[in-house]
Amino acid sequence: MWEEKARRFGELWDFKYCLGAIDGKHVRVQCPPSSGSLFYNYKSFYSLQLQAVVDAGLMFTAINVGDFGMNSDGSVFKNSTFGELLLNNKLDLPVPISIGLSSTKTPYCFVADEAYPSEDNLMRPYGGRNLDNPKRIFNQRLSRSRKCVQCAFGILKAKWEIFQRPLKLNVKNSITIIKASCVLHNFVRVRDGKYKDSPTSLGKNSSSPRQPVLINIEAISQTGRRSDTATQIRENFKNFFINENPVDWINKLVSV
Repeated sequence: MWEEKARRFGELWDFKYCLGAIDGKHVRVQCPPSSGSLFYNYKSFYSLQLQAVVDAGLMFTAINVGDFGMNSDGSVFKNSTFGELLLNNKLDLPVPISIGLSSTKTPYCFVADEAYPSEDNLMRPYGGRNLDNPKRIFNQRLSRSRKCVQCAFGILKAKWEIFQRPLKLNVKNSITIIKASCVLHNFVRVRDGKYKDSPTSLGKNSSSPRQPVLINIEAISQTGRRSDTATQIRENFKNFFINENPVDWINKLVSV
């Protein structure tokens, strides 16, 4: 499963060896009774958090629903089951490989923004403003690949009108609605042939496609840790994008 996701990411989003993009979305809710500021987020409204891992075909691979709106994306990740599985190498990911000219084994990765921790299997952009062109190119490639999760959130909101206004339900029912909507999102994309491996895209005589896996991840206690090799892994990807796997239009865009 993971190797196919990485192949599709390379084809569609120009980020080889990427397994998915991670991000969070604030789902508007009516302020729960006696909740104080727990659900009040930095955008100045009340929300429940939906953290999602999305593949190249805009399908939800894993979700975490129900964190307080006040929590940051990074803390939601660290306290999620997906975060615990990723940080402790329990996702059965493909074995690290040599990419480009580097002799260092580089693991397959997920991509996220600067709110997330830098880990062996989790790539975030370079920080700072005065970056050289290679680092800016890496950031552009990463930013492009992360658009898939933003697109998935946009489709989810546009498809299900209940998200056009605050959810006026208790927290438990709101969480159930959000989870069900993510499952239906995947179902509809396969049914409508929007997913690459759907029957419509494969043809009438093709065998039934393997359905994308949606892992329901609930919040648990987990202490985050930073990998000593994450910085070097990011350098490996940067050098690979510059020397062996360039995308001309991105390089020209960054060089302007």
